[in-house]
Amino acid sequence: MKKRTLVFMVGGVVCSWTAQAQEIYTQGGTQGIGIGAAFALGSRFGVHADFNGMNFNKGFTLSGNRYDGDVRLRQGGIYLDYFPLESRGWRITAGVRFNDDTMTAVSQQDNGTYVFQGKRYQVPPGASSTATAKYPLAMPYFGFGFGHNPVGKGFGFIADIGVAYGVPKTTYTLSPELAQFAGANAGAVASSGAQELSDKAWRYRWYPVVQIGVSYRF
Repeated sequence: MKKRTLVFMVGGVVCSWTAQAQEIYTQGGTQGIGIGAAFALGSRFGVHADFNGMNFNKGFTLSGNRYDGDVRLRQGGIYLDYFPLESRGWRITAGVRFNDDTMTAVSQQDNGTYVFQGKRYQVPPGASSTATAKYPLAMPYFGFGFGHNPVGKGFGFIADIGVAYGVPKTTYTLSPELAQFAGANAGAVASSGAQELSDKAWRYRWYPVVQIGVSYRF
């Protein structure tokens, strides 16, 4: 709850900044759809902050079983921009993202069956397992972009491409029906699933960021 509160506090700051900002913008991409505000710090530097979010479904396979996952992205970020060419819009950007990104996925039975350690068994109704993954609260970001130029005014185009880093934290649990069916093997099944989930989440420690949008500088 504290994590979610902090992320939404960042979003609230972004919304309040839009009333005083030198530039406001909207964007969409791998972080979701969001709004932001930007300020100039001289002719070569600037700072911008944004808040983005979206929900979507993601299916995947774990330990031979199919999972149906709900992904919820809520992200706020604060970034420093450096414009190596003073009169151009190209920039180098570094900053930090605050996340409340979560995924909750539940296994789906295949005609009443479930795979245990490579073998398929007929299981009772309600027997399932749940996998969750959460990104860290704060993730460093580095990338390149175009726009938020402190020299230009009026409408503009913005784009960002970069990467944030953070290892997702995972949990893996068996439903009471599945744990009872597994019996003495429940611990081994849960441990094996947890390790496989952790290994799968490790592959997503580098979060790609690709965003495009439009801005207006006053």
